[in-house]
Amino acid sequence: MREPNLYVILSHALIGSGFFFLYVQHVRVIFETRTNIQQLNQLEREALLRREDALYYAFYKRLADGPDFWHGYEQLKNVTDIEYPHSVNVLQRFYVLPELVTAYFYHVVRAGFNPMVQPMQFYLEFVWLMGGVTLLVLYLYGTLLSENVFGGIYGVISYVMFHSFVAKIYERPLARENFAFPFIFLQMFYLCICIGRIIHRQRHTSRVFMIFAMSLFTACALLSWQFSTFIFTTQILIVMTSWNVSALPTGVANAFALDYSLSHLVGHALAFVMSHGNSQLLCTWQLSVSLSVFLITLVRQVRSRRLGHTTHDPLQGDYFSLKFILLALVFASSMQGKLLELHTHYCDLWAHWALQVKVGFVANLSACNPLYARIAWSELWQLVKTLIVKPYCMYGVVMLAMFFRRWRKSGAAAASSVSEEQRERARNYVLEDFLEEHRVSMGDMSNRQTELQLQKCFRLLKSCDYDYERYKRAQARLCQEQPPARDDFMQDIRRLRAQIHRNSDKQRKERAQETKEAAGDPLFGDEKQPPEEEEPISQEAESSTDAPENPDAPSKSPEEEQDKGEPTSTNPSSSSSASMRRQKRVPGSRRSSSVVPTVSGQIFNLHCMYSFLQMLVFTVIGLAVRKLFFLSFTQGCVIAPTVCSKVWYHRQRNIFWSVSLAVFLLSMFDPGMVNIREEYLPTRHNADDLDSMLEWIKLNTERDAVFAGPVEIIGTVHLTTKRPIVNHAHLEMRQMADRTEHVYSVYSRQQSSDIYNQCAQLKIQYLIISLDECTNEVRDDCDLLAIWDDKQPAYRRYPQFCHELLHKNVPSFLKVYANENYGIIKMFSQSVQINLKHNKMPEMAI
Repeated sequence: MREPNLYVILSHALIGSGFFFLYVQHVRVIFETRTNIQQLNQLEREALLRREDALYYAFYKRLADGPDFWHGYEQLKNVTDIEYPHSVNVLQRFYVLPELVTAYFYHVVRAGFNPMVQPMQFYLEFVWLMGGVTLLVLYLYGTLLSENVFGGIYGVISYVMFHSFVAKIYERPLARENFAFPFIFLQMFYLCICIGRIIHRQRHTSRVFMIFAMSLFTACALLSWQFSTFIFTTQILIVMTSWNVSALPTGVANAFALDYSLSHLVGHALAFVMSHGNSQLLCTWQLSVSLSVFLITLVRQVRSRRLGHTTHDPLQGDYFSLKFILLALVFASSMQGKLLELHTHYCDLWAHWALQVKVGFVANLSACNPLYARIAWSELWQLVKTLIVKPYCMYGVVMLAMFFRRWRKSGAAAASSVSEEQRERARNYVLEDFLEEHRVSMGDMSNRQTELQLQKCFRLLKSCDYDYERYKRAQARLCQEQPPARDDFMQDIRRLRAQIHRNSDKQRKERAQETKEAAGDPLFGDEKQPPEEEEPISQEAESSTDAPENPDAPSKSPEEEQDKGEPTSTNPSSSSSASMRRQKRVPGSRRSSSVVPTVSGQIFNLHCMYSFLQMLVFTVIGLAVRKLFFLSFTQGCVIAPTVCSKVWYHRQRNIFWSVSLAVFLLSMFDPGMVNIREEYLPTRHNADDLDSMLEWIKLNTERDAVFAGPVEIIGTVHLTTKRPIVNHAHLEMRQMADRTEHVYSVYSRQQSSDIYNQCAQLKIQYLIISLDECTNEVRDDCDLLAIWDDKQPAYRRYPQFCHELLHKNVPSFLKVYANENYGIIKMFSQSVQINLKHNKMPEMAI
């Protein structure tokens, strides 16, 4: 792999921009086809948003409806109608960076360009653009890892083909991951670019820009999605673990680790400041791990400078040391108190999925959410089949075909009528050509290197079935392909010579002293040579830069590369490999080498290793949580093209294109087109008649009436009617989890007085219930009554309260509205209920 070039990246960015606009139009049309949003009124449009999506759009609407952006910004600092009667600083408690950015640009566009722009239309366009950014980065990322533009195209096509399985941006356009993941993906892509640049140059440059870019991406992701901190935690552990197995110089590894951990710390600081001091950002595993890496790296750098280069420090050899683990545990344990308060919800969910243990009511409620269910095996098999099985099967078929082709040729050669006399004559011709071309005599044939070169020629003759004419043509092609490889080799030599001359006299003396002290150390073996050999070898490298002027250079280049009896390759990467072997002879080359590693070795380099391990971690997370499987799927679309990369096929480009095109077409027609057809022609689901209930609430309740209800729709009620609510869908917050449990007590078997007291403490005036959950029957484990029975087994002999409420008169509770799906219960105090018994309720007449 060559060093990423700015102009190459820009050219790929132009190609990716085409996919960007096509994808934006693609999801825009799918959303319109599914919702027909252009033909809906405002209430019907807003009724499409459920759970926390409705809550976040309510924040955006508050920003967009104000006279200017800053008026709504100040209002969000003191909101009392989402956790009534408590006041909430939305900027501190919620992840509203996407709403702030969108609302700001909405005011800019409305004031200067288009006064008639609709808030929801503008918001949705921003969502589609963020999805386009994800696809653009996916193309660039896939191209970077596969080292071919077709790898990026294959990743994009795979992503679009399987869009109906995961990453359903058109089903939940306001989900937090739709805004955060583009920044996470950008950070991962830029991290791989930095790692590739370090591998190529063997030094760490652009440190300030790297810290700035990665800090910005990290901060934006943390401010957009609460799960971003877990993703970055896994990234730090993967990068530091894979960095430990690398053979990079210690100084380069420490410099990168210091900047990498610092970027996470700066990103955390930016997110904390911009969120007005969100306490959740102070209690994350990401912060503790990144701070541990930063402190350990800093200690190592100070220790290295204090001890100097002449003393071997055992800490430098074990990067992921025991001290790192202990320090990380210390920081994590010190924050454990607040960590448990803020993340008990996620811990309960993991315990429920992994250990199948009984957890709290709210955790069971979240686990029964379809978005948190395990992914179906049928969907998983479709993804594995296209992203893994098809490429590897095609690769295996091609390799099997190559094996049979070689076997057939070997059998045909054995059965051919080439006589021993013809073989000997052809060998004599080759021997004469070799002696004449290389100007050697028969006396020089005892030279080991000359003998190896001659044997190479004989092997080429044998591969041509001892046909002298075919041998000459193959030799001519070999000579034509050799100059580019030699140019790359000589360019590496010039770069090495320039870097050696840039070293100061002091560094040379220290290196010489280190070499003398380590000359007798058995751990180094033959790698250390006396310092006086450094200058002659440098002069040899210097004189070799004049070799292209020799007319025999093309024929001598393969000879020079055979110093270890290895076959000459026409691939430029082979000359790079030969140059790396030459640099092992130079004392101190382990620090100063700037030679590009071989292409075959790149598959195990850090950026490839990190990407693959990150996909494995995403897969584990996605198998447990359905809504997070898009992480594994998107990363799989980046990794899958590397299977068909030319890294595996080297010079056989016809095989590379055949396999790539075959897998591409198979993925495109089956099941790609089927999934796209299902996206544009979805199965229609029965409406839940929520619009009629919202209209009733707007016409028949007071503007300050306090509502509570199911987490799926209570945010929609607040958005469309602007009525205060006491609970919402962010169940990971401890206070909201307690409130939700009190609200859902109406589905339990408790006594009416207990339920009334719980609701009265929350100052609820209207309680919305789901009629499907009030059947007094246990249908499955995710039925609300079943969850309550597990939590309160002593009440199983009583009937379900909401079922009794719908069919009987219960003191302090009065049903004022009902349709096929929902009912609204008005709550009274006991004295007021008695006075109203003799009057006809106006709500009942509606």
